[in-house]
Amino acid sequence: MGGSKRSIGKIKDILMKALDDLVSVNSIFTVAVFLGLSFASPTGLHSLEVNRPECDPDVKMVKRLIMYEVVSFSSFLLSSLVAKSLKIFLSIFYPDTDPSDSDNKAKASSDNKLFHSGRGFMFGISILASIVGVLFLTISMKYVVEIKIGKLSCGIHETWASVIALCVLVAIALFFYLPFMLIALIYCMIEP
Repeated sequence: MGGSKRSIGKIKDILMKALDDLVSVNSIFTVAVFLGLSFASPTGLHSLEVNRPECDPDVKMVKRLIMYEVVSFSSFLLSSLVAKSLKIFLSIFYPDTDPSDSDNKAKASSDNKLFHSGRGFMFGISILASIVGVLFLTISMKYVVEIKIGKLSCGIHETWASVIALCVLVAIALFFYLPFMLIALIYCMIEP
């Protein structure tokens, strides 16, 4: 019985920490979204590339920036709200009580399937929404670079260097982020 209580407590602690980290990361990305939106002003659409009007952003590019920023913000909001809901879900179904109590045993056995599927689904949705938010934020930051420095199609070295650095660093970050979040997701679905 003690091992079961410890296992449930350990899973709950791991999930709570993962959810707190997920919400913190989403908050940082949300700030980046608002910074990107501040560059979406349709007035004065001139890049830093002087005497090359073909490198200036057009209105369609600014519209795409706004669209990707809104989708990114919505994804981070979805992820954070689901993560907060999962924390409440964990507190309801696994409060810090003694599992040897007969009432808790009956509740745990009847709610076990609901708990496993519910927490796995909610955690998966939160991770997926966060990843979608990162991808759309990356696309929108590419548009910010093009609006400020000049279009990629103009072959401007600084634009290409910025976009390549952005894509490589985001890919590296996701390379580390995804496996550990997936391990946490699998762990929360397998363990009791």
